[in-house]
Amino acid sequence: MLDEKKILAIEMLVDGELTKVEIAKRIGVSRQALYNWLDDEEFRAELDRRLQGIKSFVQKRIDAKLEFVIDKLYELATDNSNKRVQAQVLQYLADRALGKPSSKLDITAEAKTGDTVSQDLLESEFEEWEADGIEE
Repeated sequence: MLDEKKILAIEMLVDGELTKVEIAKRIGVSRQALYNWLDDEEFRAELDRRLQGIKSFVQKRIDAKLEFVIDKLYELATDNSNKRVQAQVLQYLADRALGKPSSKLDITAEAKTGDTVSQDLLESEFEEWEADGIEE
């Protein structure tokens, strides 16, 4: 059973405005106690349940506005007054429809041809991959 401090900690974690250290201080427990709670199955399950509830709520709000968003994207894509914005929107729509090309696919294609891939090439591709913010 979760006590009041654990419930308060969950609420603060879900809120996302404070660090774990700040949360521990506010509820009057040690930082380590909070980290121990995060390892507790019941605590983690309640935290995950609440986070999932927020994600579901946000997804429903996004879904409700999706038609409007798509209409606005197409409006921007056909607006000739700002070519830069138009190009960005068109690129976004193309990437969304076709998938964004990545260096990772190029490495795979090279590897399938039987060509060897140098360590330097792999490292440079990985650095580009990280710079693009792509996570596996």
